[in-house]
Formats: sequence, C-alpha cells, structure tokens
Amino acid sequence: MHVRNTYHALQRQSRRNLSNDDIDFVVAHGRYIHCAGALHIFLGKRDIPADRETARRYSHLEGTVLILDATEAAPVLITAYRNRRGLKDIRTKRKYEHRTRQDALVVSA
Repeated sequence: MHVRNTYHALQRQSRRNLSNDDIDFVVAHGRYIHCAGALHIFLGKRDIPADRETARRYSHLEGTVLILDATEAAPVLITAYRNRRGLKDIRTKRKYEHRTRQDALVVSA
C-alpha cells in the first residue's frame, strides 16, 4: 500500500528517525486497528519476522505507531510515534463521535 505524507507527518518522521523504508515495513507487517476515526498501525515485537537479518535490521521499530486517514483512495499518514505500550493505549481510546456544528453549539450554550 502506498502512503502519502502530510507536512506534519514528514516532520514527525524525521524527528523519530523513521525512513520511508521503515514506514513501508510497519505498514506491511503491523497490526491494523480502526479507532477514534483513524487507522492506527502498530508494530509489536511479535510482528517483526523472526529471521535473524530482518530482526536485526528492523528491531528498533518495535512500538512504532502510524496514524493514517484511510477515508481517501490513497491513505494519508497523519503522524508517527513510538510507544511500546501503544496497542493497549490505542484500544482504550474513546470511539469517534461525529458531531455536527449544531450539536456543538447546543452543548456549549
């Protein structure tokens, strides 16, 4: 799957020392979780192939989380971060609640 980047995602990618090859690896091997209105891809220790060469090359990516907007034809990477407990944190997020502008005005009044 080809992933497009936002400007914010490119900044986060460079700060976290993630190359495009690393992003592609996480997309190919990570766990997909739809939560909070976005697609989260989490790469855990179990998701990294066990062969010695691959494990050595990509073991630093353990705990990497990518957040994508998958509503468009080509998914858009919103941000990337590392959190080894990320899977638990993602699963405990609140579900996305779509509110209209009218609903927001009523709540704030």
